[in-house]
Amino acid sequence: MMNEFPRKLTKKEKTILFSVLPENKSGYNYYRDKIDSLLVIGQGRFDRKNLLLGKEGNKPDLSVPSNPVFACGTLICKETEIDILIHEEFDDEIEFDITTSNSSKIEDGFTVISKWNYSEWKPGDKAPKDKSFVREIVVIPDMYKLAIAPEHKKIWLHDLKSGVNHLIPVSNFYNQLMMVKDIRNSKIALNPGLFFQNLEEYTDEDLISALVTYNKYIRRFKIDLNYFTKKKTEPEKKGFLSFMKRGKS
Repeated sequence: MMNEFPRKLTKKEKTILFSVLPENKSGYNYYRDKIDSLLVIGQGRFDRKNLLLGKEGNKPDLSVPSNPVFACGTLICKETEIDILIHEEFDDEIEFDITTSNSSKIEDGFTVISKWNYSEWKPGDKAPKDKSFVREIVVIPDMYKLAIAPEHKKIWLHDLKSGVNHLIPVSNFYNQLMMVKDIRNSKIALNPGLFFQNLEEYTDEDLISALVTYNKYIRRFKIDLNYFTKKKTEPEKKGFLSFMKRGKS
């Protein structure tokens, strides 16, 4: 790829990025429009395949950490496999990666055979690529669903209005789950790899509680806590409400 900055995205780069941004979902269509309006302003923190989009005149600030992943997937091509990673926008900047599985260069062209990504998933679907099991949990009706794919070791929050599947870091989510469950055994609490292995042990309320407490500190999603306080009249399980009560005592 070209190394002169700033520059416009090449037609091939844009085609690759748009492959994980379905235009039939408003949340991803917003990113299509945003990417169309930005320039490649420089390289990111890693290698030449890690690039930053921004406004003309802006310079990459590599002193701040990467934003959470917004969209990712793979194009299976005749010549190679292309992995795509797009981070969440912040202050009119978007970090992205386009990598190939061999020495093939994007500029040389590619013939897509198939593709898979997390962006196109919708409630009721199996997991992308391998069609494995996805556990779905209603967080707030008509607003959010939590999806967990054990075989993929992935967690995402589906926004029913925008259609966006927000990928959630497993380690951060697991830390909050351990707090909610008051699990202090270091062999369990410090081993997020156990999450998918022990998934059946956690109730829907446990997982919703972990999500809510995760969001309390990260503030990625607009989750109305009033919805959960209205459920106090239901038989209380060990979850968010009981966790909050412990925090007040």
